[in-house]
Amino acid sequence: MLPSNLLRAKISKGKIRPLYAGLDANTLALSERLVGVFRDERGRKKGELLERLREVEEEGTDFKLVRGLSTLLERRCTFEVESQTSPMAARMAVFEEASKERRATTAEERQAVVGKVALKLGLSPEALEKTLYSDLEEELVMREFRPIGADLLVRRYNLSLMQTLLFKSLRFEFTSSGNWKEIFREVKRNGLIYSVEKEEGEGGAAAYLVSVDGPLSLFKFTERYGTSIAKLVPWIASADKWSLKAEILARSKGGRVYSFEEKDAEVREIIATTTDDDEEEEGGKGRAAAGIAAVGKARAFDSSVEERFANSFLASYGSMGWTLRREPEPLVAGRHVLIPDFSFEKKGAKVYLEVVGFWTPEYLERKIAKLNSIAGVDMIVAADESLACSKLQRLKEKARVVYYKKEVPVKQVAEHLREKEGSMTTEEAARIDRGSIAFRGDVVSIEEIAREKAVSREAASLALQGFKPEGYERVGDLFVSREKLSEIDGKLSEVEKLTEALRIIESSGVREDNATKVLDFLGYSSVWEGGVDMEMARISKRPSAGGGAAPKEA
Repeated sequence: MLPSNLLRAKISKGKIRPLYAGLDANTLALSERLVGVFRDERGRKKGELLERLREVEEEGTDFKLVRGLSTLLERRCTFEVESQTSPMAARMAVFEEASKERRATTAEERQAVVGKVALKLGLSPEALEKTLYSDLEEELVMREFRPIGADLLVRRYNLSLMQTLLFKSLRFEFTSSGNWKEIFREVKRNGLIYSVEKEEGEGGAAAYLVSVDGPLSLFKFTERYGTSIAKLVPWIASADKWSLKAEILARSKGGRVYSFEEKDAEVREIIATTTDDDEEEEGGKGRAAAGIAAVGKARAFDSSVEERFANSFLASYGSMGWTLRREPEPLVAGRHVLIPDFSFEKKGAKVYLEVVGFWTPEYLERKIAKLNSIAGVDMIVAADESLACSKLQRLKEKARVVYYKKEVPVKQVAEHLREKEGSMTTEEAARIDRGSIAFRGDVVSIEEIAREKAVSREAASLALQGFKPEGYERVGDLFVSREKLSEIDGKLSEVEKLTEALRIIESSGVREDNATKVLDFLGYSSVWEGGVDMEMARISKRPSAGGGAAPKEA
C-alpha cells in the first residue's frame, strides 16, 4: 500500500479506477533505472539517494509514479545511523555546554563549545560534528538493499494502487474461486467484519461472494482496519477467478462516493499476487508458501483470548482425545458460509467453537442468522460478557452460549465435549443388534465385539449391559462360556496359591486385567498372610459362592 497522496486514479461518470502502470518498454526502463539507483547508493547517505531520485523526477516522468516505485524500493532497504555515540545525547551535551557559556553565536565560540564536549565524550571535534545530526533522515546510511526485478516491481506497484484505493472504501465485496480457504483464513486473521455467501461458479465450481465493511464505515480503528483490508487484496488477486466491487469515499471531492470495479481478466498480467516468485528475495521459493508459513508462525491466533484458550485446553483436557483444530474447514449452509475459530474432532464427530469479539449490531445479526441456518452442527458460541446482548440468547436453541471475561471458560467447553461423548456413545450403542453378534470361542471380549461392529468399546459395553447370550456369562469386559468357567473352577479347587490360580485363569484365554474378576465370579477370595508378598497370598472359596458355574467343594 502507498501513501494516499501517491494514489494515481482516474474518475469518470461516477466511477474510479487506479491508473495502473503498464509493462511497456518505457515503464520497465524506469523501473530498472530506479532499482539501479538504489543498488548504487548502498553504503551511502540517504540524502544522496533522495537527490538522485529528484533528478529522475525532474526529467519529466510522472512524479507520483517515480515516488510510488521508489517508496516500494525504500521498504526493501535497511538504513542505519552512523555515529560513535547517541546523536541525541551528543546534542543535549552541546546545548547544555552552550547554555553554561551563555553565548555561542560566532564560529569561534561554537567551535570552543564543540571542543569541550568532544573532550568529555572522548571524541574528536570532527567526529562530534558528524554525530550531532547523523540521525536525521538524509544522514542515515543505507546498509542493505534487496534487489527486485523491474517487471515484478511494476506489478507490485499496481497491486499497491488497488490496496491504497480500497483504504478509502466504505464497503466492498468480491467473488473468488480456487483459493477460498486461504482467502477466508486471511479475512479472519486480519479481524475483518464480513459476511459470506456461497455461489456456483463456472463449471459448477464453488465460488463465494464476500462482503466486507470498509475502514471508513467504522468510527474508530480506521487506519489499522484499512491496513488489514490491504493485506487481503493480494490473496484475492491470486485466486483463479475473482471480481471486486467497492464504494470509495473521496473526501477531496466533497465527500462524494464513487464505485470501483475490477476483474481478474483485466489486470491479471499487470498486478502481483501472493503466488508470484521473487527469486532474488526468496531464493526461488514461492512467496505464497513463504508468506503462509511466516504468518502461521507469527500469528497463529486472531487474538490473545483464542491463544490462551487453546493452550489451556490442551494443557488441561488434551487427554480427552479430542483433536483441536485452528480455523477448520468452512461450514456451508445453503448460500451461507461460516468459518469457526476452532473445531474439536473425535471419531468422526465435530464440535465447533466461535469466539464473538469485536462486532457491530448488523454483523451480530448476520452471525446469528448464519448459525441458525446451519442444521445439525454442534456449535459453542463464546461471547465477551462486556459485548454480550440479549440477541445472543436467541442462539441457545441452536448453539451453546457461554460468556467470558478475558478468558474463554475451558471447563465449560470440556463439559460440553463430555456430553457430546455421552451422546455419541448412546447413538453407537443403539446401532448394535445383539442378535447379530456371533460368539466364537470360550472367551469373547467386549473389545473384540466393538471392533467387529466398528464402534467404541464404551458403546459396545453400554449396548451389552444385561445381555446374557445362551451358554455364556458376563465377567468384567468378557463373555466366558459356562463350560470354560466350570473347567477353570475345577482346576482352581486343586491349588491354594493366588499366583497359581491367576496362572490357570490366564492360560485359559482370560487377560490379566480380567483374571481377578473371574476369580471373584467363581466365588474365590484372596487371603493375604504375608503382607504385600504375592507369593504368600492364597485363595479361599467363599461358603455361599455360586457364580455362574456349579459350585465346587473346597
